[in-house]
Amino acid sequence: MKRRTFIKLSAISAAGMVLPLQLEGYAAAKPLLKPSTLITPNADFYILQIGEPVELDAKTWRMPITGLIETQMTLRFADITAMESVEAMRTLKCIGDPIGTEQMSNANWKGVRLRDLIEKVQPKPEAKVVVFRCADGYHTAIPLKDAMHEETLLAYEMNGVPLPTEHGFPIRLLNPGHYGTKNPKWIVNIHLAAAHESYWEKRGWDPIANVKLATMIGTPSDGEEITGGKVYTVSGAAFDAGNHGGIKKVEVSVDYGQTWEAAEIWAQDTSLAWVLWKWDWHVPAEEDPVEIYARATANSGLRQDEIGIEVEPVGATPYHMIDAKIVEP
Repeated sequence: MKRRTFIKLSAISAAGMVLPLQLEGYAAAKPLLKPSTLITPNADFYILQIGEPVELDAKTWRMPITGLIETQMTLRFADITAMESVEAMRTLKCIGDPIGTEQMSNANWKGVRLRDLIEKVQPKPEAKVVVFRCADGYHTAIPLKDAMHEETLLAYEMNGVPLPTEHGFPIRLLNPGHYGTKNPKWIVNIHLAAAHESYWEKRGWDPIANVKLATMIGTPSDGEEITGGKVYTVSGAAFDAGNHGGIKKVEVSVDYGQTWEAAEIWAQDTSLAWVLWKWDWHVPAEEDPVEIYARATANSGLRQDEIGIEVEPVGATPYHMIDAKIVEP
């Protein structure tokens, strides 16, 4: 009998091929890995916003910095790109898709440290949050202390090219440790304030939006038929955005969680980017339905379980489960 009763979400990402693994007694096959590369191509990077993407002209774009500051400032795009730049790999994840997400992607970004701008305008003592107003009407705020972190960036390039329109050209925020709701696009104003109720917070959403420990199974897909008597590579990604020290290990179970096998982490960067994992399964020859589970353990010791545990203000979501079926060769 199946142990779970909650809805499962299947993972979708770019596919690729690797060399076959030779294992005695099992037919070798070329495994598909999903995700197949550490970096998500721009065309495959997930896209979500409150409306249609906004097209802005870098030549006419202006970004005033206003509010509780000593020095008012208005920046042009050329002013941003003339500053000392930073390149970093970052994964973005949607707050509304926590289990087995298809809305999680990873890219190389180039931009500037937000704190370099904040220091220029000299915040007043009463300033507690930094508000970002965007060309599509979206607005959100982050604590001033988060804005001053070295890793908090205003990005203008994505995977070596200017930000595509759908990803926030000319400037977007990269706010490490937080879901996409706190990584706004098409920024046209930065405002320092004592407090701010953001777009989604007004609608009852989590005002902190810390990324939770998560694992996704990319292969097999939900409902896939797997040929028995062969080796099948189960693969996917895991991510905690550094909120629990990064991913320590990923494990897979094909017997309803009675036993767990260690997966190989085959691609990784810093804890601010996802890790990619795979596990070679010696598939039984008999036809049978099967549930495949994947769970991650963070360096802090926090581990996903079937139900999901809550550790305020950051929780661990349930581990990902998918249905598959073993079929005769």
